[in-house]
Amino acid sequence: MTAHPDPKRDAPRRVVWFDSATSDAPSPPFRAGEVTSFDWGDDGDVLTRARVAVPPNSLHALYGHGVVEALNRLPLALGPIAPEAEAVLRPTALSEASRLLYEADRTTYGRTWEFTVAGDDEIEYRIAIDNREYQRTLSRLQYLVVLAGREGRAVRLRL
Repeated sequence: MTAHPDPKRDAPRRVVWFDSATSDAPSPPFRAGEVTSFDWGDDGDVLTRARVAVPPNSLHALYGHGVVEALNRLPLALGPIAPEAEAVLRPTALSEASRLLYEADRTTYGRTWEFTVAGDDEIEYRIAIDNREYQRTLSRLQYLVVLAGREGRAVRLRL
């Protein structure tokens, strides 16, 4: 029996690359995130003490390099780190979180990386990582996590 070609299945997928010029307002499936350190005020309100914006380039690098997966193995409040969700690292987990960020910095320095962000049978969304930006973001995240740990604060992740 001869197989008939399926034009839809056999057609090459169209690739859409992330445009860094749109990093302030990325179009889905590309997205940005943020990480904040916080504590509670006397009235019970959450007081944000420090904030790091995580641009799409760095956010997708954190997922692509497995950093988010590693952070999800730490004890988290509010559930795992995931798109459209919040997770909280308690102060007791910040030393290990800092170690994971330092390790990510060490193992990804000086190389070129590309990741598939999403896709289906017809289209693939990809990002070429700007490693300089990623390294700067990792450095900011390391500083925020270390400082929060010293001050006994928690860290909220929206990645």
